[in-house]
Amino acid sequence: MYQIPAFLVLLCSSFLFIVPHVEGFGICKRSESRPMDRLVFGTVGLPNVPGDGPLQLLDDAYERGFCRFDLARTYGAGKSEAIFGQWVKERNIDRSTIKIVTKGGMGNDKYGNPDREMCTHQSLDSELGASLEALETDYADLYMLHRDDLRIPVEEFVNWMNDLKSQGLIRRWGVSNWSLQRIHQAYTYAIENNMEPPTGTSPQLSLAVPSSDVWPSTHSLSCPSKLEEIEWYREHGIEVMGWEALAKGFMAVPTLWRQHEIDYTTFHGPEGELGSNLWRLQRIQRAYCTPQNYERRRISTKIAKESGLSLAQVALLYSLAKGDHVSVLVGADRTAHLDEMAAIRDYSLDQEALNCLTAASTKSSLVSKVANELKSWTLDDTKLLYTVKNNKNKETPSSASEEFVNSQPFDYSIFEKFENKTTSGETVFS
Repeated sequence: MYQIPAFLVLLCSSFLFIVPHVEGFGICKRSESRPMDRLVFGTVGLPNVPGDGPLQLLDDAYERGFCRFDLARTYGAGKSEAIFGQWVKERNIDRSTIKIVTKGGMGNDKYGNPDREMCTHQSLDSELGASLEALETDYADLYMLHRDDLRIPVEEFVNWMNDLKSQGLIRRWGVSNWSLQRIHQAYTYAIENNMEPPTGTSPQLSLAVPSSDVWPSTHSLSCPSKLEEIEWYREHGIEVMGWEALAKGFMAVPTLWRQHEIDYTTFHGPEGELGSNLWRLQRIQRAYCTPQNYERRRISTKIAKESGLSLAQVALLYSLAKGDHVSVLVGADRTAHLDEMAAIRDYSLDQEALNCLTAASTKSSLVSKVANELKSWTLDDTKLLYTVKNNKNKETPSSASEEFVNSQPFDYSIFEKFENKTTSGETVFS
């Protein structure tokens, strides 16, 4: 979503491409490779690649089968789109072999300010026109509203996006960082009026569950409680395209921001200047550096070590396991990273590993409890609220499930009581 400070780029670049050598615990070989379009090449960092590096990196990605590219008008203040357009033109890329995803609607706002100048039909037309010109193309395969604006009725957005589609400027439309409630409203309005509904949503989606909004006006589906929401999108033909799948390097570099090195006193202010490296670091660490996420990283690192994969690969496999309608944005600044990302097409995490990572624990009693609790949830399609499934053959739903439902949005601390109540020290793996 945002440009990574240079010192973080260097840290994140330290993970190397690892060729899997065996199927270890938690990893299984797929009978068929995943479609390459579920790995979307992220371009937010393209302007930071020196010299002719950006064009060569795009060459390398294209040669390895990457065919979908995520862009936005705000990335590098338009530089990412310009670089990509230069690549398309100079390399004479066959347009039919690539899918362009770009985003707009934020105007000059770079950080998701809810009080920014309001988007209008005219300003959206202008932004898309600028994007298409820079991208050297006549249309976007998927055009997304980069942020929601609660001051604007969803009906207006639906009308505007359908107008762009009727002009042939976009093939599909979607949203980024919108809540389920607003997407549901947009979808319902479009269907009831014989219009094209949104077919894509781009939230934060990672193995690392953020404890707060990573960036202003963003939305996350990483929390285990969001599984039913992700399923709702599948049932309604909406792709989930997750950003920050590696949590700004936290789920790529096992030694990044080690728990004993974090200065937690900086988490709650005073905040650094808007847009500064300090401001970014504070928001990233506040969101991702939690006890549960450190435990997920520890488990993932062990799975990676035993299977011959990397931590980054395990983390991406976790997000992809959320459903066949889920894709992930993957960034790279060197060819080795591209090889690493492409290799995950042939692997999956088994259910045992998924359950451990979801519960952020290897204690079998806790892992089982978490899995059972999540299975007891269902999403009311009308009210868009979670309820506990009624099962006539079972006892009354547990108090923990009731507490889940009554504490929406989901608070992971509810699970902490289970750890204190466990009677067995048995672990799924150690």
